[in-house]
Amino acid sequence: MHLHIIKKRSSLFFIFPLTLLLTLLLALPWVSAKEQPKLKPEAWQINGIVAALDDGYDAVKGSALDKLVEYDLKDLKSLGKKPEDIAQKAAKILKEKSADSNVRSSAASALGNLGEAAKPYVKDILDILKDKTVDSNVRSGAASALGNLGEAAKPYVKDILDILKDKTVDSNVRSGAASALGNLGEAAKPYVKD
Repeated sequence: MHLHIIKKRSSLFFIFPLTLLLTLLLALPWVSAKEQPKLKPEAWQINGIVAALDDGYDAVKGSALDKLVEYDLKDLKSLGKKPEDIAQKAAKILKEKSADSNVRSSAASALGNLGEAAKPYVKDILDILKDKTVDSNVRSGAASALGNLGEAAKPYVKDILDILKDKTVDSNVRSGAASALGNLGEAAKPYVKD
């Protein structure tokens, strides 16, 4: 009788680890740390987005800005659009205090995706990040945008670090600042200890 109980317990002992191992092995192929490549937009898509940025409704502007983040915007000129014009529209929306905070956050993300075209607005994005009267969602978006702008944001690494270290700042904003510093590579290296 004791032998039967021991065999039953030992089989349960092996079933659990085996089940755990199989679960992990089956889940691994679905896990990927690679960022999905951004889509190449068609001219008609960009034309629609640009038109929507001038719409009177925040929800329409927000949807357009979210689409800008999904696309690879490096070749806008080949589509007949100047990225500087789109960056100007996004920066204007970001600075609109009456605009919905989610739309303003989307504007910051869009600017972060526009690269060189957003360079003239880096100081404006930093000012939004530092302004404690601005909604934390917008400030967090501004931090992420700075992290995505690379070289243009490097002179402001210390300012971003100050946001990260300020314990009175909302944790989402501080998290965005930490992520931005991580994206700024060598420029942030002297502040790794902080």
